[in-house]
Amino acid sequence: MKRRWFVLTAILAMAAVTVFLTNQVTQAQRPDRGERRDRAGGERRGGGGMRAFNPTSIIDNSWTDLTFAVKVDDETLIKARPVYQKHRDSLQKTLKEARESGDRGGLREAFGKVGSEFKADLKSVLTEEQIAKLDTLQAERMQQMMNRGGGRGGGGGRGR
Repeated sequence: MKRRWFVLTAILAMAAVTVFLTNQVTQAQRPDRGERRDRAGGERRGGGGMRAFNPTSIIDNSWTDLTFAVKVDDETLIKARPVYQKHRDSLQKTLKEARESGDRGGLREAFGKVGSEFKADLKSVLTEEQIAKLDTLQAERMQQMMNRGGGRGGGGGRGR
């Protein structure tokens, strides 16, 4: 009888420890909810739980489209890679400088400049047809993002 109680107590103790540790690990992995609040009214930034926009994703998505949707040959990819790398690095540098300085006023203008230089550099590597296909794919992606509430003022992203 004592042995049965001992085994039962040991099992319950292990279960309690497991529940406690699982809770601790889960809490450690969750972001601090307080940091996600807006200063004004306690609303989440980005329209109801929407992810923040990442400008480098435009270049990343363009690379994916070039590789898999436009399906250019390997030689063209080798020529295009330095263009993508240069402008992706430039965008990351611009973002970092804006975060450090806190000045977001010229950020849109800087992104526009990097974007136009990116397009000009791509024109030296890709054919007009390939550029047109990339532009079409990017426009479709932007439209999908706007339809999901990802556009400015959309605010209709999925809430949590």
